[in-house]
Amino acid sequence: MEKQMTATAYIIHEDKVLLLLHPKLNKWLPPGGHLEANELPPEGAIRETLEETGLEIALLKDEHLWVERWNAQSFERPWQCLLEHIPAYQDKPAHQHIDFVYLAKVVGGSISQAHQDLQPIRWFSCEEVLALKADEEIFVETQMTIQKIFEEAVIQC
Repeated sequence: MEKQMTATAYIIHEDKVLLLLHPKLNKWLPPGGHLEANELPPEGAIRETLEETGLEIALLKDEHLWVERWNAQSFERPWQCLLEHIPAYQDKPAHQHIDFVYLAKVVGGSISQAHQDLQPIRWFSCEEVLALKADEEIFVETQMTIQKIFEEAVIQC
């Protein structure tokens, strides 16, 4: 089965997480998408977020050791990695996404009406995420991830 590389960013701001209503799936998801040729996963997460929301983000670093040498450089480590099974859709066969999932904060930009017109974008509290109907309005793994993010950030859910 074909595997495609993707990157996703869970953006946390004022005790809320940003989700978009995915047009094909009709489910609330964080911004993200496919990596471009020669693009590192953190670059893809930042680019996809800007394209889909208009927000500029900084990824939260959680490194064991940061290296900056002439022959090796660290880049942001994902908070989570997922192998996602994507069903066939129209002329596209079933495939898998290798998703590099990051945590991020807003550092600039704004959500414009043009972005809202493409797909609904909304800030959710953890309670609001957990109140969504699992596998109807949001994937269970998305709810699980958001709940864990809020627990680890010591934000009550």
